[in-house]
Amino acid sequence: MSAGTLGCMTEAILRAERLSKRYGETRALDDVSLEVALGTSTAIMGTSGSGKTTVLHVLAGILVPDSGSVQFDGVDVTTLPDRERTRQRRDRFGFVFQQGMLLPELTAIENVALPLMLQGTPKKGALGPAAQWLAALGLAGMEGRRIGELSGGQAQRVAIARAQVTGAPIIFADEPTGSLD
Repeated sequence: MSAGTLGCMTEAILRAERLSKRYGETRALDDVSLEVALGTSTAIMGTSGSGKTTVLHVLAGILVPDSGSVQFDGVDVTTLPDRERTRQRRDRFGFVFQQGMLLPELTAIENVALPLMLQGTPKKGALGPAAQWLAALGLAGMEGRRIGELSGGQAQRVAIARAQVTGAPIIFADEPTGSLD
């Protein structure tokens, strides 16, 4: 992904400035800047290998850029220690990864409840909101199924429910509709 500013808006909750990231000789990001305001949707589109996943991972603090900065809610994510970036991902971001990244040992409802439990909500209290999100996404009655017992589209909806259940102000979704029916 090359230089440019995407999604310029006022009152950005997420702001990236001049991001660059290399993998060996390959430039995945080259001077990328963008702003995202709360309550908006922003799509990053490009060909395979153009840096879309890399920019999402840098914005979320999964990867640290070689240069540039990412501000989330006034905090420079790129300067936070790993433990703080991890806490921010757990508490303030939701994720829908390309491959779902669901835990096959857990049921659908347990996968959705997991982010709440990681934040300290007891399992009993986490199951209610998880069930509500599954129902909202057309998965009522499938709460007890393991991921391998669901279609690809159903599993992707479980991942979407998991991203939404905490009420995170930012949801990072990497090709979230690729498996949906």
